[in-house]
Amino acid sequence: MATTTRKIPAPLYAAAGAGDLAYQQLRKLPEQVAQLRGRVSDLRPAVTEAVAETNLDKIREVARRNASAFVAGAQEAQVRATAVYKDLVARGHKVVGDVEPAAIEVAPAKGTVSTATGADADKVAKKAPAKKAAPTK
Repeated sequence: MATTTRKIPAPLYAAAGAGDLAYQQLRKLPEQVAQLRGRVSDLRPAVTEAVAETNLDKIREVARRNASAFVAGAQEAQVRATAVYKDLVARGHKVVGDVEPAAIEVAPAKGTVSTATGADADKVAKKAPAKKAAPTK
């Protein structure tokens, strides 16, 4: 019996990697919230004083001067975003591993979902009725 391997597209690995990264970051959230609450109370007097002394002409001048720096920063962000995407794809490869894609069958009568892998996936795909897409208006 010949075995076939299906390559999972990089965006799916990226999504798995992003999910894993988000989960890891969310686990750190309660500690970070506590730290930020402390910083807010420490910075509140300084911010209130700075807002009272604001000079609009100076702000306009700084904004004009920094316009080109913003464009350069946007270009750098694009390069970093591409690198992050590649890292997420690599992370997704680690999360998913060498798992074969699963075929999902929805049993309309019972409303349950079952998964099948390997040779069973082909049987499930053959049994599943093809659904026609609804016409778009």
